[in-house]
Amino acid sequence: MTELCILFADIAESTSLFEKHGDEAAREAISSVLDVLVSEAEKHQGQLVKTIGDEIMCTFPKANHALLAAVEMQNTVSGNFVLGNHPIAIRVGFHFGKVIEEDSDVFGDAVNVSARMTGYAKKGQIITNSITFKHCLMPPFLTHRSLGKTKVKGKLLPVEIIEILWQQDTSQVTRVTSALDIKAPVTKSQLKLELNGRQQMMTDQSPTKTIGRGDDCDLQVSMLMASRHHGEIQYVGGHFKYTDESTNGTWILQNGAESIRIHRDSMLLQGEGQITFGEPDFSNVQQLLQYRILK
Repeated sequence: MTELCILFADIAESTSLFEKHGDEAAREAISSVLDVLVSEAEKHQGQLVKTIGDEIMCTFPKANHALLAAVEMQNTVSGNFVLGNHPIAIRVGFHFGKVIEEDSDVFGDAVNVSARMTGYAKKGQIITNSITFKHCLMPPFLTHRSLGKTKVKGKLLPVEIIEILWQQDTSQVTRVTSALDIKAPVTKSQLKLELNGRQQMMTDQSPTKTIGRGDDCDLQVSMLMASRHHGEIQYVGGHFKYTDESTNGTWILQNGAESIRIHRDSMLLQGEGQITFGEPDFSNVQQLLQYRILK
């Protein structure tokens, strides 16, 4: 095994590009942005491992190289790519750790954690963690902030999430709302989950519950439009939070209100409700994830 920094960068809200502008125009725009991202990575000793749809995965010899590349990626893309009247933005996550290199690809815990960091990022954000941040030397024009601690699959202890504030004039930074920012008093709630007749309970001490078609998921669903790793539920800052990491999105029907679709985003679970994966079909009771918060 060797130590590398793994970085993922993807196009935020890319689905809307296809919906509004068609496949050909969206693909051309996304391809142009990804070319720029790869170029910026290479300037900082980064190597492209693979392109996955609207996302690139790169490796860097040091965490600081990934940090500087991420900043340049955001600076280069922000405000410079527009499709129609739709500004194109990216989100970036990176993590430094041990990986296995095999057949021009990399595997291991560091890859999984890096993907989680990218999942936490909103458009225009760069997200890493305290484990990686201690390996970075921050240039004077950059600042950072903590988004609090959260549980990450594969890690025994909660991990502190760090946002890199890459805009040089940090007084003008728009605060992006994130479930990780919530400072509400910590409660001792429990979350009751039921899927296909099987029940599970989550508490503030529970590890992250992963959901999807994959055999390695804690909660397995077999809906055709569900992704292999569709989403996950975590306990964060006194609340249970669902995060979608899928291709087709998640629909949440909460407290009897109208269902809400989220895609590559997070939502706090409140009261009780139902979650369906990949398509808004609440009639398939066996594939509905039902939840209820117990005080």
